[in-house]
Amino acid sequence: MLDCCHHGLPDRLGHAWHAHEHPDLQAKTRPTYLKKLQIVLGLAALYLVIQVIGSFYSGSLALLAEAGHKLMDMMSISLSLVAAWVAYWAVSKRKTFGYHRLEILAALVNSLVLIGTACFILGEAAMRMAHHEGLAIDGRIMFGVACFGLVINAVAVWVLFPDRHLSLNVKSSLWHVVGDVADSIGTMVSGAFVFYLHWMWVDTLMSILIAGLILFNACRIFREAMRILMEAAPRRLNLDAVETTLKSHPGVLDVHDLHIWTITTGRDALLAHVKVSQDAFRDEVARALEGTLRKRYDLCHITLQMEPPDFIEEVIPF
Repeated sequence: MLDCCHHGLPDRLGHAWHAHEHPDLQAKTRPTYLKKLQIVLGLAALYLVIQVIGSFYSGSLALLAEAGHKLMDMMSISLSLVAAWVAYWAVSKRKTFGYHRLEILAALVNSLVLIGTACFILGEAAMRMAHHEGLAIDGRIMFGVACFGLVINAVAVWVLFPDRHLSLNVKSSLWHVVGDVADSIGTMVSGAFVFYLHWMWVDTLMSILIAGLILFNACRIFREAMRILMEAAPRRLNLDAVETTLKSHPGVLDVHDLHIWTITTGRDALLAHVKVSQDAFRDEVARALEGTLRKRYDLCHITLQMEPPDFIEEVIPF
């Protein structure tokens, strides 16, 4: 339901038009993906215990390193879960946009954890390259634990994948689990080669490939989170196209101080000063512009300051 408010101001200050969707920014119900994050966290805890036990009985450093990776994943998913719950607290007079940005901050931390994980795997791979001779590893236990982990991680991916576009946190948690899938496959292959051919270097090669995959996706999430925190215009929108849309409307003389930014994943906002002709009925123009922007560009929070043609304001520094 759309809740539109317009605030009348003296002619010399123009007329502001403000529109937004309250259910989007002040949600009273928790999103469905919170339950899914809880399920994934439980699956991760189960597999972590099995990894530690498997590492102890097999003597596999790969399983122990994978367990450390899973522990970091659990910490990151827990952070995402807490941040997602807090993000849907009601707005206040101090926090007029609510707590949505906490989700982005959590995604930023998650990306840094992923980058740290990739560096850890690469460091372990370098050590194994130098000291892989003479290792006593039970490849059968490695393979069995990795098979179980592949099933667990595949279920987790299946749980999170449908909601990957709803939240940057879900996306970052999904990439954590995808990295775990790669870990499991790598450990399975390593276990098979260790058991049948005693090729210890295969495990090292798989670790390097896993680290590369994690590092690539972590950098993507980090870059996206930083764009939102820096209030950059969303990649999906062309600022010039939006400005042209506003200027092409009948009665609009000029558009300035146009800002578009992302509050959180899927919630983009717009602020603009619109100068209209003297005979234009500003409320009607504002309503039409707001409808066009919402329909064409899928914006959830729109604020238009309608100004008469002779209105002159001080230069805004940003």
